[in-house]
Amino acid sequence: MGATYSTLEDLHQCLTHEFGLVAEAPHRGSWRTYFWRRVEWHPSRSTRTVKVLMDAAGRPWKIQLCVSSDNNNSVFLTAPFMHDALKQAIDGEIRQLAGALQR
Repeated sequence: MGATYSTLEDLHQCLTHEFGLVAEAPHRGSWRTYFWRRVEWHPSRSTRTVKVLMDAAGRPWKIQLCVSSDNNNSVFLTAPFMHDALKQAIDGEIRQLAGALQR
C-alpha cells in the first residue's frame, strides 16, 4: 500500500473508507475536519482527529494532527501524503484519543 494522496477526493476516500474516520459536513473554507467514530466537538470529549488544510488550488497541503496539537503546539504532516506514514500518524492519534476518552 504505497499510495500517495494528492487530491482531496483520494485523501477523503482513504480517511473515511480505509481508516474509518467520519467527515464533518463540507463547509465554505479551505479545510475539512475528520473525527473518530462520530462528530463530537465538546472540549472534554472531542473526537476530532485530523484537519486537512487545502492550498489556493484546493489541493491538500497540510494535515493537522488534532489530538497531538494544542494552541501552542500544532503538529502537521506535509504533502506528499504517503499511505504508510498517514496510517501510522492517524493510528497514533486514535490511540491517544481512545486513551483520553477512557479517563
